[in-house]
Amino acid sequence: MADVETKHILTTWEAGRYCSVSPYTIRNWIRDGHLKAFTTPGGHHRIVRQDLDAFLVAHGMPLPDAPPTGRIRVLILAATPVSSGLAKIAAWAPELVVHPSDSAFDAGLGLLTLHPALFMVDVDSPLWDGLGILRRIRDTRETSHVHTAAFTRHGTPEHLEALQAAGALAVFSSPPDPAEIRGVLQDLFPFCRWKRREFKARRK
Repeated sequence: MADVETKHILTTWEAGRYCSVSPYTIRNWIRDGHLKAFTTPGGHHRIVRQDLDAFLVAHGMPLPDAPPTGRIRVLILAATPVSSGLAKIAAWAPELVVHPSDSAFDAGLGLLTLHPALFMVDVDSPLWDGLGILRRIRDTRETSHVHTAAFTRHGTPEHLEALQAAGALAVFSSPPDPAEIRGVLQDLFPFCRWKRREFKARRK
């Protein structure tokens, strides 16, 4: 085991995210003797990624494109008060890491260097072309896999349709409602270890 890099040792949660199954399925594979794993002194299963890859190939399951990092990065481009308020997203699950930005340049650099799973942008800001940014993310090969979402104060059908056509999987009101954002994140990343809700949904 000494020559195996730490980043290639997976928890059952990371292994589940890696091959798009629940961590309980991973545990069942281990329990039934189908998937090799070792046990930590604390009684937790750990899986070597190469062993998981071999298991997937042997059972005719597709290999993911890249190894998991154990982190789900959320990049936010919004005015400082908005992006700062969303920093608490990171407290909802230990896998979440939030990178707020109030600069289109910094956000563009973050898209290429941080490899976020989700990019959220305030499309009402006059400091950048939010709709254009969404389109470029959608149409650029290096970023087309990134999930995108938008914040806006303009909820007209035409505006919402334009944002969805630009690739936004969700459109949030501005200022955003944490309950709505959490619901979308839980749908996108169901295998995160979500903590108990500590906020109330905004009253209508």
